[in-house]
Amino acid sequence: MNSLSFAWRNVRRNRRRSLLTTAALAVGCTAALLFAGYALDTVQGLQTTTVRSDGHLQLVADGYLNFGQGAPGRFAVHDYQALIERIRRDPVLAPLTRVVTAQLDIEGSAGNARFDTSTNFAGEGVITADQAAMLSWDGLNTHIPPHASYLTEAGANDGVVGVGLAQLLGLCGALHVAHCQPLPGTAQAGGRAASLPADLQQLAAAVPAEPPGAAPAIDLLAASATGVPNVVRLNVLAAERQPVRAIDAMYVGVPLGVAQRLVFGHPGTGVSAVVVLLDQTRDLPAARRRLEELVSHESQKLQVLSFHDVSPVYDQIVASYATIFTFVSVLIGIITVFSVINTIGMAVCERTVEVGTLRALGFQRSAIRRIFVIEGALVGLTGSLAGLAAAIVIANGLINAAGMSWTPPGRSGAIPIRVDVFADMSLLPAAVLVLTALAAVSSVLPAHRASRLDITGALRHA
Repeated sequence: MNSLSFAWRNVRRNRRRSLLTTAALAVGCTAALLFAGYALDTVQGLQTTTVRSDGHLQLVADGYLNFGQGAPGRFAVHDYQALIERIRRDPVLAPLTRVVTAQLDIEGSAGNARFDTSTNFAGEGVITADQAAMLSWDGLNTHIPPHASYLTEAGANDGVVGVGLAQLLGLCGALHVAHCQPLPGTAQAGGRAASLPADLQQLAAAVPAEPPGAAPAIDLLAASATGVPNVVRLNVLAAERQPVRAIDAMYVGVPLGVAQRLVFGHPGTGVSAVVVLLDQTRDLPAARRRLEELVSHESQKLQVLSFHDVSPVYDQIVASYATIFTFVSVLIGIITVFSVINTIGMAVCERTVEVGTLRALGFQRSAIRRIFVIEGALVGLTGSLAGLAAAIVIANGLINAAGMSWTPPGRSGAIPIRVDVFADMSLLPAAVLVLTALAAVSSVLPAHRASRLDITGALRHA
């Protein structure tokens, strides 16, 4: 108790130096906590958008992740409807799951005969009602608004395309797409390309015009599971901008039945994946173990993949934030070490006579060391607590209340800028403990030097 009392009085003795050191530590602690809160909130937002798109878990045919796009029939899940029902009725999985649905990946060629345009497409077939439920998932309370999609209102032959694909197929005018350039040399209201040869103009003229007010139509062609091409005419409800330019120029979203007609020739045959959306991400390990038990009894060999497997870019982004946070933390740690060493070192020089007096009174060297180490720890504790309080005030009172937003990579719409310092409740006490311990350790060297002072020389020090 005497050591703590001595240390605290010494901290208060030179208020200016102690305040400057405390302020430096507080600023560093505040910066680290604000960045950590921003990174955690961004990662939670990324997880939310990833899970809305891919679900938490997917059941696919063995090898689909590596070879499925080249052979969709061979790597399809065929008895998917019975599998979905088993998952929904399972006593372990039922309380954990929110949506169990099916998805079929598709690719091929898309064309608009009215303007003699065609290009490659890639997309997905979904059960529209289930997709609406997935797009509204917010298990991490990020308050990111659900992505509204016209596909959730699609009929049997309706679908949506990316804005880039709409531009390539000459659908900008018909869909009233903003920031979409019309095809050169065409009249977007239904004219023909003036530069077409006479025979192609006759073929184009034979394409029936859409009824007034009807959605524009495009033709989708894809190789079926047997190699025979299938063609489906799709009524395009809207163009929805995708977050990546290359995907935006190819994306087609359709109801599951349309996708199955393209790949298999008729609905109900198979899907690429059975998608499972959980209520909470924390239940993923338990749900995955149970799913692996269920599929082990299936006649078809299936794999259980998490969204980490399906979308590896998620882990790459998380790792990049972790690397940046580590770098920032190391810089703050270096500032802490040199600040505390400088403060305690100057205190030792100023109190050389005092140290000699204490040694003459019978204080052991260990007691001298302890006083200065505790003094450094008190400076670290005070600075970290001040930084913690400042981070909470700045995050909640300024940044979160400002209502700012930005469009991060991988999203087509803006999301709120938030700093959630409470996203990980272990972060705050960890910051205080680490900074206090680092300050205490930084005090060991000058404290050891003080304890080794010669008593006679220290008493004669001017």
